[in-house]
Amino acid sequence: MVKNILKSILSPSLISGVKRDIRRMRNMLKRAEKTSLSDFKKALTDQLGLQTGDKVFVTSSFANLNADGYSPEDAIRALMEIVGKEGVIMMPYYPPVSSMDWVKSGAVFDMGTTISGMGVMTNVFSRMEGVVKSAHPTKAVCVWGKDAEQYASLHYESEDPYGDKTPYGRLLAAQPSKSLSLGVVNLPMFHAIEDKYQQQETLYYAEELFEVPLRKEDGAEIICRTKVHDPAKSAHTMMGGEFAKRFSEPIRKVVRFGYDNLYVIDNTLLAEAARKEFALGHTRKKD
Repeated sequence: MVKNILKSILSPSLISGVKRDIRRMRNMLKRAEKTSLSDFKKALTDQLGLQTGDKVFVTSSFANLNADGYSPEDAIRALMEIVGKEGVIMMPYYPPVSSMDWVKSGAVFDMGTTISGMGVMTNVFSRMEGVVKSAHPTKAVCVWGKDAEQYASLHYESEDPYGDKTPYGRLLAAQPSKSLSLGVVNLPMFHAIEDKYQQQETLYYAEELFEVPLRKEDGAEIICRTKVHDPAKSAHTMMGGEFAKRFSEPIRKVVRFGYDNLYVIDNTLLAEAARKEFALGHTRKKD
């Protein structure tokens, strides 16, 4: 109830600031060693197995890395160095509030000026040389690396924001690919797997398609028809990253780092394992 009241009276930027302050207070109560850029690189390569040519979807909380002397841009450049120009890095670029709240607000998602609500690393990444954005009002991504333009193209034409003809679906099809979570349990690629292999009646979208205004980077304004997850249906579900915790290596590798964990998931192996779980009636819905 308090959460809903705050949403109704605070702007998206203030909500983001409140969330950031809460994270800081929580972290102050924890004990964790500072991490260096060298520590970060070693964790990604030696412990989690990232390598040249990897195609990686990255979610992040930079604050949870407890970084000592390196910036979000430094961390991103380290990732770029590891996967190389033959690899791919993809990050979410979502509105600063939930998709349903954004859609109901009637606001125009401006690909040039709207700030991502998915953390500082996503905003820094979006402005770096060679990074392109997929145009979508609720589930846009930023992409760098080989064939970045192809991954990002025409996202707004898909009514399913995670479907086969979106960056998520294309990354899932480009076997193998990985998901990298830096201090968070968000796992956007799980939605692509879910939409591909679950029965329609077990998905969590609202019944209606929404027409959402979108301003592309060239200034053109269009209306995007898209599915949106229904908060009422999602209220009793676990996050995709929580569902994935039932799997261990080689599907999922985890290392403690900073205030939280880093983990890498093989999207291809996860898709096959999750498909079997779905067939048994095991979904993100909590009992």
